[in-house]
Amino acid sequence: MIEVWDAQWEPDPQFVGLEAVTFICAYHPGGSVYNALMDGHEFGVAGALRICGQMLDALEYLHQGLAYVHRDVKPGNVLLDQARENAVLADLGSAGRIDSHSNTAPDYGGTPLYLAPEAKVTGQVTSRSDLYSIGVVTVEMLAGRFEYETIGFADVDARLAAGKRALDDRRYTLPPWVPPNVRRFVGSLIRVDPTKRPDTARAALRKLNGLRYVDWRRTAGTELLGEWVGTWPPDKIASKRRSYRVQAAEVPRGAHAGEIRLVAHSRTVAGQWRAIRSLDRYADLGDGKALAEFFRQVEAVAQAAPA
Repeated sequence: MIEVWDAQWEPDPQFVGLEAVTFICAYHPGGSVYNALMDGHEFGVAGALRICGQMLDALEYLHQGLAYVHRDVKPGNVLLDQARENAVLADLGSAGRIDSHSNTAPDYGGTPLYLAPEAKVTGQVTSRSDLYSIGVVTVEMLAGRFEYETIGFADVDARLAAGKRALDDRRYTLPPWVPPNVRRFVGSLIRVDPTKRPDTARAALRKLNGLRYVDWRRTAGTELLGEWVGTWPPDKIASKRRSYRVQAAEVPRGAHAGEIRLVAHSRTVAGQWRAIRSLDRYADLGDGKALAEFFRQVEAVAQAAPA
């Protein structure tokens, strides 16, 4: 949670009568998650989940320690350090007190793309509504920003009024390199039915902290073509882990022209890249399922190797 150093009534004449308050906080040179997304920053699997975990920790304090819901968790309200590896949750201007009897707070509006499906239908939000919002932010950190320019906000409003997610389901699909257990965890945060989300931010954080996965990060390319590097095992410091590399490139000529060649390499801490020849194969251009299966095979090799 962001730390406030000082607060004062806003003296600017344009705020007269609004009782506006200026808060003085630490500067976060990495901007926000929104800024990072717009810059095309690659968070990687571990980076996205680390920030997700930090937000869950902040929400646990807000929900259980202060009995408030944030009501506007979104990329622009998650501020980053210089390296864009650590975050704080900011902008509590929309926060609302949780009623001790109903465990709800009135829907205050929020930002439509990140608003939980139950908010407009019931007129109420809960701590699970904040979990939904951080889940959507995590989707973007893993899959890249939503195509904001193509989104029809009248459609968004209509979907929310009908108790649906703001966007159609395909927009929440995670890319092939995201491991299955990570997919399931993120999926649990963005369930339409709030009763099927984790009970609390603490419960969600406990599940997140129990995940083991290859930390894939794209190092080149776009869409389903390019290069990704991952590390294993997660219980060792990064400098002591083995590295794995997946490359997907279109074949320009020959018998497999127009297809995608998938190759994998591994490397020990002090070693050179060595091909995992048993996994060298071809796939149709744009075949996301084939790419996902290839990543799962590389992960199996990584997890079977001596620790």
